[in-house]
Amino acid sequence: MLTHLKHFKSLYAVLVVLAVVAGVLYLYPPNTIVEYIGVENSYLTTFLIAAIGGLSSITSSVFYAAVATFSSGGANPYLLGLIGGIGIAIGDSIVFGLFSYGIKGISAGWLSRVERVQTYIDSHPRWTVYVGLFLILGLSPVPNDIVMFALVVLGFEYRKIAPILVLAGISITTITALLGQSISDYLF
Repeated sequence: MLTHLKHFKSLYAVLVVLAVVAGVLYLYPPNTIVEYIGVENSYLTTFLIAAIGGLSSITSSVFYAAVATFSSGGANPYLLGLIGGIGIAIGDSIVFGLFSYGIKGISAGWLSRVERVQTYIDSHPRWTVYVGLFLILGLSPVPNDIVMFALVVLGFEYRKIAPILVLAGISITTITALLGQSISDYLF
């Protein structure tokens, strides 16, 4: 039993966070939460959650829940999208920089796989690669830290992907805010 818990501790941590967030949202309607925090503070809170945790593997559920709650509680979804998107881009930039600094070299076993992926990517026009990157980051719930790791390993330059990070962050946050507002309007 103890071995099982140690092996799946990340999964159980995510489930506990989701249960706590679901419990809070069940006990307190979104407008009560926004009234307590304040609309202006909900924008600051969104920015901080996005910049610190953002759309990482573990904290993305908290971010999505916070944005949906704030928008359904009365915060402007487009302003949440802009502020949260910039926060996500900052957090992703920090993660990209940390991965760039941390990766000194790739083992020989992985090098051939990376080269195959690089060859595949290089066989396509660059604009299609960037559109694909936007679709992955801006329209799907894929954790951004995994994508940042892949971009570093594949040798992408930060200055070329930075605008995509900003646009994708704004896109996914705005979509989440609008969905949160729509669901709230439907339920409440």
